[in-house]
Amino acid sequence: MSKLDEINSFDYSKLNKVFSSIAMDHLGLVLTEANGGGKQPEGTFISFDIISPYIPIDEFFDVTQEEAFETVVSFTLFDISKTNALFAAQALRKTLTQFDVDIQLRQQGIIIAEIMPTNIRAIPEQVFDKHMVGFDVRLRLQETYTDGTIDSISDVEIEKRGNLNG
Repeated sequence: MSKLDEINSFDYSKLNKVFSSIAMDHLGLVLTEANGGGKQPEGTFISFDIISPYIPIDEFFDVTQEEAFETVVSFTLFDISKTNALFAAQALRKTLTQFDVDIQLRQQGIIIAEIMPTNIRAIPEQVFDKHMVGFDVRLRLQETYTDGTIDSISDVEIEKRGNLNG
């Protein structure tokens, strides 16, 4: 076991797993990790990327244990037809707003803070033979890190002093 394995920080692979499950269960689409290598899936598929892994919610308040933070993830749909890619992107977008999906995400400690506009995405000198349409999503997450070097306060005693009525 390495020292890195001892740190109990947020596990970003959880995002890939939960969104992969949603894509397959609700739309029948494969979700792949962006720049993950390997063979491109046939037909329409989703590429998932974490583009801003850590955005502090309050940059002036330094909480290191179990703090809430935000992350921006990107969903890009690939299809040989541009209109199919647009349709699939909108279908995924709408799926992420469904009540049952919201509950599924919240059970995993994931809250959708914002779904950004859908746009056409392109790569210079077209590497892919498919059209790309996508959108980004801002998520609110909670860090799992706890500082094992600090003793926690487990009991507080309050001592009454003076007259409370003034």
